[in-house]
Amino acid sequence: MNPAIYHTLHLIGLLMLFLGYGALLGRAMIGSGDTQVRKLGSITSGIGLLLMIVAGFGLMAKLYNNSFESWMIAKLAIWIVLGGLIALINRKPALAVTLWWALVVLGALGASLVYLRPF
Repeated sequence: MNPAIYHTLHLIGLLMLFLGYGALLGRAMIGSGDTQVRKLGSITSGIGLLLMIVAGFGLMAKLYNNSFESWMIAKLAIWIVLGGLIALINRKPALAVTLWWALVVLGALGASLVYLRPF
């Protein structure tokens, strides 16, 4: 498959993840008990995480012959942290503003790892 397709799927997954987490964080900030928003945000972010990991490994296979570089391991660690944040978002709504900015930092760090490849 064309690496551009994997790249596009990876970006769609990223958009879905941040859209889902934004909905969940917004829900937490206003103190809403709306289960529909929680369900939609959780599903959207879960599908986004799945797309990101599948497309990321697809890109790794196509562009790097299945070899891990150190920046890829760091990106995988960021992905694991992003996956675990849903528990904090849903269980600790008081941390919503802090988690909002943490997501911005994690997203920026992940993007910089791809484009700068510092190690």
